[in-house]
Amino acid sequence: MLPYKQIIYKALTFRKKYINQSITNVYRLINSYGDNLPDVTIDVYDKNLLVQYFKPCDTSSKEWICSTIIETLTPDSITEKIRLKGEDIKTLLVSGKEIPGDFVVTENGIKFNISFLEGGGTGLFLDQRDNREKIQSLAKGKEVLNCFCYTSSFSIYAILGGATSTTNIDLSKKAIEWSKKNFSLNQLDVNNHEFIVGDVWEWLRRFQKKGRTFDVIIIDPPSFSTSKTKIFTAEKDIPCLIGAGLNILREDGILAFSTNIAKTNFSKFFQLLSLVKDFTQKPYKLIDVSSQGLDFPTDGVHVIEPYLKFVMLSC
Repeated sequence: MLPYKQIIYKALTFRKKYINQSITNVYRLINSYGDNLPDVTIDVYDKNLLVQYFKPCDTSSKEWICSTIIETLTPDSITEKIRLKGEDIKTLLVSGKEIPGDFVVTENGIKFNISFLEGGGTGLFLDQRDNREKIQSLAKGKEVLNCFCYTSSFSIYAILGGATSTTNIDLSKKAIEWSKKNFSLNQLDVNNHEFIVGDVWEWLRRFQKKGRTFDVIIIDPPSFSTSKTKIFTAEKDIPCLIGAGLNILREDGILAFSTNIAKTNFSKFFQLLSLVKDFTQKPYKLIDVSSQGLDFPTDGVHVIEPYLKFVMLSC
């Protein structure tokens, strides 16, 4: 058996043991060093696969990887994204009729619209699957605010967990329209929920000024973004952003904050959390810490710890 066959077969066997594929057809199959394939990731989106290269890879290796995928999973399509530092992302069709631009996958029985044509994002961050379930389990009877909502996957989980309302904010109009499409896919009435195209910072201040509060607040900012009022880098602004969220969180509410900045390790992240007190007068406590799902392993050598930090605070 060829090395690539061994690697991919072993990775697939592991996922099949722990991911219920009768209700979930979207997951990470290969996670770089964690699955012994450095600087390569392979994501399964039902019958469409996405292979991403983060370092230059020779043509022969790419051909072996793709032929192994075809032999093992018989996908409808394979799309390749080349993501080299300092360069634009290149998207290429490797196998199939066309690059999938609008199709539906299922995660835990919930439907999401996916596109491989949107640069780095596909419409669903696969590493947050377990954290979405966590929000779902806590959402019954709650009013939820989803900041930097992207395509509102956290909100949809929350509603299906019994949330009474969601307010979804993103600077991107395209993201908000994508959110509404996901709501409709799951037979959720968009008219019963609030969608805002706008600057999260502005809206957090506006909510506080109006005295509007929420039971559950989700803050999952991009690593870097620019709005009309602020150039935001998550590492620099983490304490301020969490503090602003706590200021509009109801008593015994839950604020979930997430960041995927790899260079901000857990130790540095907790140092930043200690500064939150400078941005809120509310007493608060850390109640939960988690990371990415089991389909995002690290090897503990080349990649020492997971990149995703997901914490919950309460006040």
